[in-house]
Amino acid sequence: MNIHSIAWKSILRLQQIYPQEVDEICTRIGLSKILLSSENLTLPVEIFLNFFIEAESVFDDELISINYSRMAQIRPNYSELLGLIFVYSRNLNEGFKLLRNYINIELEGMNLVITEEQDIVKIQSVADPRINHASLYENLCLSVLAAFVRSKRYQIKCLNTKLQPSSKSSKEKSIFNCPIKFNSADTSIAISHNTFQRKNTVSNPKLVAYLSKLAKERLQLEMPQRNIVDRVEMLFLNYENRYNKINIEEISIHLGMSVNSLRNQLAKSNTNFRQIFNQFKLKRAKLILKEGRSVQITAYLLGYSESSSFIRWFIGQTKISPNNYKDSIRN
Repeated sequence: MNIHSIAWKSILRLQQIYPQEVDEICTRIGLSKILLSSENLTLPVEIFLNFFIEAESVFDDELISINYSRMAQIRPNYSELLGLIFVYSRNLNEGFKLLRNYINIELEGMNLVITEEQDIVKIQSVADPRINHASLYENLCLSVLAAFVRSKRYQIKCLNTKLQPSSKSSKEKSIFNCPIKFNSADTSIAISHNTFQRKNTVSNPKLVAYLSKLAKERLQLEMPQRNIVDRVEMLFLNYENRYNKINIEEISIHLGMSVNSLRNQLAKSNTNFRQIFNQFKLKRAKLILKEGRSVQITAYLLGYSESSSFIRWFIGQTKISPNNYKDSIRN
């Protein structure tokens, strides 16, 4: 997992504003200041996260991972293509859906999940669970996304974060001028549905289409050479407790390829989308049942509205019922 040049330039910008503090952090983590100005800098995500672990004490700011993109004065040109796509999209709805597809160009191991709930829309940042300090990484992505929203002068209702500041006296406010809900179940931005759909007065669909084409080509070049099955399964993790929402069309968009291209690549690995999905779901079902959960709860967590449907599916996959599987584990 790596962080690419444009994201590192936000640290360089921070160094221009707070030279002593950033120099001290670089010294602590053994990062050369000259290296930061490299045109094509790519470093492991762990070094990027170590910077912010040290930044908390140097800046004396317990919310540094939330506030950093405003401190570094990140604008939507944080990445040439991503920023311009976002600026000229018709609305936040379209902008975030495009960002969700291409965020991995600069922040490997990071994905976005957009959930609409009546009058509230959540834009959730989800880090690959294999990354150390995944919650911190999610906060940093959240900070970038919040800077994008505020650059359009749009109001954010609240920020949700899994992390809790060490000091209980910390004011639950960020420099994004909205409250923060700590110890949340997810790391996300909450905005109103009206804000999400509001028409952008400077939208340019032709420019967005052209930039999207360039970003997709770049994504194909820079996508980690991970096995296609592993990449698909990693995206499944974003749908925890919502596995019934998984479909090949949306997964292919996340991967920056057409449905037919995904099917062809899976065929080369002697599998197909349904087989991968069933194998993934079966692993999750067995894990939940091993934890001692009831069949009804397991069915619910896998997205089934009725436990009878889950039982039929489980028998079709394993030739035994979920309860018999639980008995076999106990024995």
